[in-house]
Amino acid sequence: MSIQIRLISAADLAAVVALQDSCYSDNLYEPPELLARRLTAAPQSCWLAENSAGELLAYLFCYPSVAGKVAPLGSPFQVASKPELLYLHDMAVSAKARGLGLASRLLQQAEYFATEQGLTRLALVAVQGSVSYWQRQGFLVQETLSPDAEAALQSYTGEQARYMLKAFYTAA
Repeated sequence: MSIQIRLISAADLAAVVALQDSCYSDNLYEPPELLARRLTAAPQSCWLAENSAGELLAYLFCYPSVAGKVAPLGSPFQVASKPELLYLHDMAVSAKARGLGLASRLLQQAEYFATEQGLTRLALVAVQGSVSYWQRQGFLVQETLSPDAEAALQSYTGEQARYMLKAFYTAA
């Protein structure tokens, strides 16, 4: 199966919303208008994986941010003017594409983009019991957070949401 990774466009948002609905619990739902605003805020750091027929198989929304800043669920992206890292906000892989390594390919794309921007860290909020998956990808749970970050984690109601960081290094 031929799979292409490319930037998400506004024309892809209906398919992205459908995939989001199939992958996340109702308490993690984020409306199409918000996804559109996020895409507008960070168009160069939102990617999808599709097959040769143009069928959406996976996506990843990211944006440049600062360490320790947790994006509350349902909030627009606040792209940092002086970013310290790339924040991975939302990744989903369709049921039929699981096991194809698409999450890893999207993560590699994010690392490549971050490197091109001079960044050496990624951050995310792990939800739906995914901490162990992200740990296998090199992310570490951050136990000490600011009160604002802790409050933002609480917006992921019904979740054991955990803020995680990954540092990676590029050859000089």
